Amino acid sequence: MAELPEIELLRQKLRRSILHKRVGVMQVHNAKGEPLTDGAGMEDAALKGKEITDLHRYGQYLFLELNRKDILAMQLGGEFSGELERGPAKARDGEEPRAALVIQINGQQRLRFQGTQLANRLRMLDEHSDVDFLTKLGPDPLMVHGEGLAVLREALSRRRSALRNILLDDAFAPGIGGLWADEILFQARLRPDRTAPRLSEEERERFLEQIPKVLDRAVRCQAKVNLLPKTFLTRHREDGHCPGCGGALEMLSVGGKNALYCPACQA
Repeated sequence: MAELPEIELLRQKLRRSILHKRVGVMQVHNAKGEPLTDGAGMEDAALKGKEITDLHRYGQYLFLELNRKDILAMQLGGEFSGELERGPAKARDGEEPRAALVIQINGQQRLRFQGTQLANRLRMLDEHSDVDFLTKLGPDPLMVHGEGLAVLREALSRRRSALRNILLDDAFAPGIGGLWADEILFQARLRPDRTAPRLSEEERERFLEQIPKVLDRAVRCQAKVNLLPKTFLTRHREDGHCPGCGGALEMLSVGGKNALYCPACQA
C-alpha cells in the first residue's frame, strides 16, 4: 500500500536517480499483460526523448517535469504505486498481474507505475491544462509546520465528522492513508471516532501537531515498521498489544472503514 511517507521516499529516490535523464520507450499494458494501444490516454511521443528536468510531490501526486515545459502527473496511493527498477527486465513471479505504465529511463532503468484505474491516475499537463483537481486538495501534511498549521487549524474548525474520516479526506490533508491516520490518532491519544467539534483546545492542538510529526518520523525511518520508535502503534499491529499500556488493541469501524486503536489510551 502506497501512503504519503512511501510516496515522499519515492520522490527522493527518483530525484537522486533520474533527474536530467532522458525518457525512452513507454509501454502500457492491462492486468493481463496485453499492450494498450491508447497508452492510457497518452502517446509515446509525448514522453520519448524528453529530459526529466524536475520532480515534485504534492500530497499523493508526483509530477515529472519534461523539457521544462510539459508535466506527467501521477496520482499514487492505495493500490496504485510506483517504483524504480534497474537491470534487465525480469518476470514478476508470484505477483498478481496489474495494469502498468513502464517508462524506460536511460537504458536499463525503468519507472513502473501499476495498479487499478491506470487511465484515471495519469495526466499529461501543459500550460493550457485544467488543473482544477489540484485546487480541491488541502495543504500537504508533510509541509505544515509551525505557522503552517494555521491552515489546518482553520480547516478543522469547519469540520463536524470523526477525526479519522477527516484525516482521510484529501480536501483536509491529501494522501495520509489509513495506516498513518491510526498512528496520528494514537500519538495524539484520541479515539478515531471522536468528532472535531467535541475536542478541547488542547486536544485540537495535540491532534494537529501530530500530523506532520508522525509523517516526518515515518519518512526518516524509511517507512519501515521495524525502524519506527517502539512507542509507535504501527510496530504493534501484528502482536495486538498497546505500546503504552500493554492492553489489547481493538478495531473500530469509522465511516465504514476499520481503525486500530487502544481503548485505554485513546479517549
